[in-house]
Amino acid sequence: MPIKPRRTQRPETADDGQVRVRLSRVRLWLVDLDDTIFNASAGMLAAIHRRMEQYIGRRLDLPPQQAVRLQKDYWRTYGATFVGLQRHHGVAPDEFFEATHGFDLQPYLKTVTGAQRLRAVLARLPGRRVVLTNGPRIYAEGVLRGLRLRGVFDGVVSANDMHICGKWRSKPDPILFAHAAHAFGARPCETCFIDDSPANLAAARALGMAAVWCRGYRNDKPATAAHPWADLVVDNLDALAAELGRRPRGRAG
Repeated sequence: MPIKPRRTQRPETADDGQVRVRLSRVRLWLVDLDDTIFNASAGMLAAIHRRMEQYIGRRLDLPPQQAVRLQKDYWRTYGATFVGLQRHHGVAPDEFFEATHGFDLQPYLKTVTGAQRLRAVLARLPGRRVVLTNGPRIYAEGVLRGLRLRGVFDGVVSANDMHICGKWRSKPDPILFAHAAHAFGARPCETCFIDDSPANLAAARALGMAAVWCRGYRNDKPATAAHPWADLVVDNLDALAAELGRRPRGRAG
């Protein structure tokens, strides 16, 4: 279900030559899902949050307003609601995932380019491509299946995979980023992370990863100047593919 794209500007960087070198070394692309691959803010996130709030209210016997507040507090504190529920209330993540993400996703899968074009755009990213999302596997696989992207990616790192070093670690935990790069055979300096969240990008960049701020569909920060959390700023993945096409690539490895 394509949506009307907004007017874009050419991506900007602080040092175009330096960014060109960094991107030429990328062997692994870690790509966010919500508001990066597709427009989750056009209905998907609201649908999921409603189910989260209803589940929390039922599971913890809380009134609606308190359930809403708890969901938002845990999301802000831990980067993922399920982490707070597991730590403070003993809620099994799998139970939470099924209750909040096990529904028909297709009506909410909206993109700027449409599924066919999106597949071609992502396939242009040279090297291995992996989805990295705080959402559960049932959700990530449903989105990729609905957008016909399953064959484009070499793997998925979802919330189900985030129990690392004895605790649940969601974005922006740097241990998660390091673990994801290692799992797919790349060093941080050979990895590029694409996300719509400055906090997530800053954590990945601090490890030495290249960082692309895909401004997504809900960011109101201007893209008219370089930002400390990003090597490159684009409005969407289509713009990133076009930018890579303008940059000469070095040999990988």
